[in-house]
Amino acid sequence: MDFEVLETDLLGRIGRLEVKGKSIETPYLFPVVHPIKQQVSTKKIREIGFNGVMTNSYIAYRRARNESVERGIHDLIGFDGLVMTDSGGYQVLEYGEVEISYREIADFQAKIGTDIAVTLDKPTGDTLSRKRAAETVRKSLVDAIKTKKEFSGCGTEWVGPVQGGLFPDLLRKSATELVKAGFRFLALGSPVQIMENYRFSELVRMISEVRNAIPFSIPLHLFGAGHPLTIALAVALGCDTFDSASYILFARQGRYMTESTVLSIENMEYLPCSCEVCIKRSISEIREMERQERTSLVALHNLYILRNELLRTKQAIAEGRLWDLLHERASSHPSLMDAFISVALGASSMVDTTRVVKQRGLFIRSSIDFLRPEIQSSRKMLERCMRVDMKDAVIVPDEATMPLPRSIYSQLSKKFDVYRMHQCLGAYPAELEFTYPFTQTVAASSYFDMEFVLSEARKLVGMGYSNVFLLERKGKEYVKKRLTSKQDLKVFSPSALVP
Repeated sequence: MDFEVLETDLLGRIGRLEVKGKSIETPYLFPVVHPIKQQVSTKKIREIGFNGVMTNSYIAYRRARNESVERGIHDLIGFDGLVMTDSGGYQVLEYGEVEISYREIADFQAKIGTDIAVTLDKPTGDTLSRKRAAETVRKSLVDAIKTKKEFSGCGTEWVGPVQGGLFPDLLRKSATELVKAGFRFLALGSPVQIMENYRFSELVRMISEVRNAIPFSIPLHLFGAGHPLTIALAVALGCDTFDSASYILFARQGRYMTESTVLSIENMEYLPCSCEVCIKRSISEIREMERQERTSLVALHNLYILRNELLRTKQAIAEGRLWDLLHERASSHPSLMDAFISVALGASSMVDTTRVVKQRGLFIRSSIDFLRPEIQSSRKMLERCMRVDMKDAVIVPDEATMPLPRSIYSQLSKKFDVYRMHQCLGAYPAELEFTYPFTQTVAASSYFDMEFVLSEARKLVGMGYSNVFLLERKGKEYVKKRLTSKQDLKVFSPSALVP
């Protein structure tokens, strides 16, 4: 396996993952397909842009063991791209146990020619029992390490499943032990029940614990992450790949995905999408179809939505605006906003992987954006640039004149150190005016209240200035106000800016 990181933003990465000569671009979602019976064909899945799928090797083992070995998994499911197989962990989560050993399922996955295979694990789920969680970690680690030792030379890339659920120390232990055992690809298990109940803040903590415990070079898979709302969130936290059968499971329930929610077909009036399914049909036509046909079409639509969200997330990384996409998605649901706040509070860990200079300006939508990694980087840079040269300083806010004319700056700088105001960073030397992100930030004017300006003036006085003035524009005239002593306003003309 070869994994190359091409671009980063927050902890999200655009990368290239290659296994046995087949490659996918990450972040990537593996649509889960049934090994025996498919309602959306793998040929169609490939046509709409998915170069890799996941299927369940345990189901293939139970229902078509000999045929799977004879034909190989690629031929069995009719897919020549990258195939990833689960080992039966989902069945363990659903039914408690599976009647198979780690050796049997690993040998089967190797024989059917799986490209990427997950070792047999015992999912933790959302249990609150530490004893049970610790046992799932122990059992999963034992079987994973044995599989790695016994089958490492079979030509299949083995994925180590991370368990531990809601217990941070168990998650870290599971992840670090898998790395020590030589796994180069990890997968975080047990998030499905948490996501189904919209407990996104807990999902943030789970992913963050694992991502921080493993090397940057190791790709991280997230099991069962098939809701369009969670893709950007998981990518921003460092997940590189996902798998999900949600597109078909939702379709069977008559649930129609959009980029911000899931709707019931029975309650819809329109099809708010332009994919090949929706552009050719009306909602009434969809409702009147036989169940199987309707399920297949809605599942295909859901796949388009998931693909679009992946592409939208990649574009956001490429533009350096993954934070903005997260903020937009967070407004879709209160629980997602809580999760976004959790991400923001930990944004200091994203500074090194977030570009400081970008092609587009920064948007400040709310006070949460004050925690953006770009703002934190700029704040550290600004601290190194702040120094006292003159006795007095003058603050020229954006509403006075934007940008600051050279003639005005030249006159002011003869007697003052000149500062501009930034919505998040406060007062900064006017010489940095065209340095990103000082005049490349867009924010509501409400962030420029006088209390904020006064607080920045006090900071400048604390640096050593005797007086700090504010320059305001009143029509064609300029008004200089002594902020530190709150003296009366003094009107002067542009030709005599410094009396």
